[in-house]
Amino acid sequence: MKCYRLYKETVGGYANIGATSVDFKNFKRDLKAYLVGVDAQMLIDKLFRKKKICSAFSFEYDVDESDQLTRIFWADPVCIKNYALFGDVVSFDATYETNRYNMVFAPFTGVDNHKKCITFGVGLLLKEDVESYTWLFRCFLNAMGREPECIIKNQDPSMKIAIPHVFSTTCHRFCMWHIMSKVSSKVGPVLSKDSNFMKELNSIVWSHYLQPTEFEMRWANIMREYDLLDHNWFSHMFEIRRLWVPAYFGDLFMAGLLRTTSRSESENNFFNEFTNPNFSLVEFFMQFESAMDSQRHKSAQLTKVSESSIPEYKTPLHIERYASSVNNHSIFYLVQKEICYACFSCAVLSLQHEGCVFTYVISDERALHFTVVHNTSDGTTLCSCKHFERIGILCRHIFFVLKDKKVNAIPDRYVLRRWCKDSILKPLNAFEDGVFQQCVGTEEQTVAMKTLWSDIHFCVGMIEYQPHLFQQFSDAIKVQKELLSSSQPSIAAATSKSDVIKGFYGSPIPTQLSVHPPQQARNKGCGKRIKGGKEKAIEVSQKTKRLCRTCNQKGYHDSRNCPLNSDE
Repeated sequence: MKCYRLYKETVGGYANIGATSVDFKNFKRDLKAYLVGVDAQMLIDKLFRKKKICSAFSFEYDVDESDQLTRIFWADPVCIKNYALFGDVVSFDATYETNRYNMVFAPFTGVDNHKKCITFGVGLLLKEDVESYTWLFRCFLNAMGREPECIIKNQDPSMKIAIPHVFSTTCHRFCMWHIMSKVSSKVGPVLSKDSNFMKELNSIVWSHYLQPTEFEMRWANIMREYDLLDHNWFSHMFEIRRLWVPAYFGDLFMAGLLRTTSRSESENNFFNEFTNPNFSLVEFFMQFESAMDSQRHKSAQLTKVSESSIPEYKTPLHIERYASSVNNHSIFYLVQKEICYACFSCAVLSLQHEGCVFTYVISDERALHFTVVHNTSDGTTLCSCKHFERIGILCRHIFFVLKDKKVNAIPDRYVLRRWCKDSILKPLNAFEDGVFQQCVGTEEQTVAMKTLWSDIHFCVGMIEYQPHLFQQFSDAIKVQKELLSSSQPSIAAATSKSDVIKGFYGSPIPTQLSVHPPQQARNKGCGKRIKGGKEKAIEVSQKTKRLCRTCNQKGYHDSRNCPLNSDE
């Protein structure tokens, strides 16, 4: 009824609705009934139409011996363009409960030049096995044309096998957050509450600045001090330390994704706002398209702000103004932070030079010492903190040296194109210009219709404040209405429920079924799972305590399951 009343306000009255309140109540039921047994075929048909409209659109699917859908991948031209610009580092993680078949939703996520999540492509998998992940990664590679330089993932054993099989030159790393979140459940309740233990462990695991030998020594000391030398889980984590501890890949560029797959976690949460475990495949795809529109609209807004405004400066240095001219605001503020630290928190401990090479030892606000080597002949500047190698942004120590040398602009070699403003972005790999043109907008008719509705609503809104124009606008609309109705009367009459539903989904019921809906999947993220003691304790603590009438105590029980009753 809320939708019925809301639509009444939109069209101006009950007489203009064209349907009863019962029709509105039953519409959701009719929408779902329309898709019974055909939603997989309808999804494939929609993707084929997109491919026909735009050849750069990429999608692949697979069926079993019963012609039931088992896996599907797609990436539109904008996804492919974004991968060409920002696809050096990819975060990959799967999420569940996005559709009625429990197919695993697996998006490929990256970071754009605003340091925001960006989607490169997505897959739906019926099974989380090596074969399915290998198929998905191959589809992704075929669509994008090149491997990512680095991929961040969780410890899923199927992914561990499939990724190197397909991405032979890609560095793959485990998610640190997933690993460290398991520590408390692995060590037990006593040690997990020991603040000294967690502080010592975090200090070596999360540090960017430890050398491998120092990490191994301090790890051994912690294991010995807390009697964990024979602990199986910690022993295994130490064996695979090169895949998740920053001390072993501090100079590997990861665009800020070094520590965690939080980008994927964030992206999955973002998509969960649009999806529902009861959605059909077509409904899921429609909501996915809506989510992508939202993601891209936010990116466009950030681009507009960066291109049309000047950020506030905090120093008189020309190099700060140069940074704002090449970087978007979000990246500039990170650069500005380093420049401010260079100006107000760094000091020279020693300076040596031999010919054109100057070697600085610099102390920062953390009382840490770093060595910066500056070569005046070729303009190279290297710092032992390796901040630029990891993040792609110069560190405070290098900015201190550049300030000391009166350098007014960031050298070109230290301006990463992936962090630049849109107007000066360059693809990371060779990319066909024609694809960029096809990215301008697929399904032009749909876009044009949305623009038309927007224009109409804008005019109606303007008339509200200019009533003297009401009759003029109303007469113009009536003339167009009569003209359209007289020229194509069959269209005016085609307002049956099936026509409305067809228009809603943008697709007719398939006349031939070559792809059937998938079976209900049983993956590790579906249904009931075994919960750890920590998770159970958190769930209990979040419950509201209630007063038991038997023991007159507040707790998580009532008279039916009071401990006093069991004692009797």
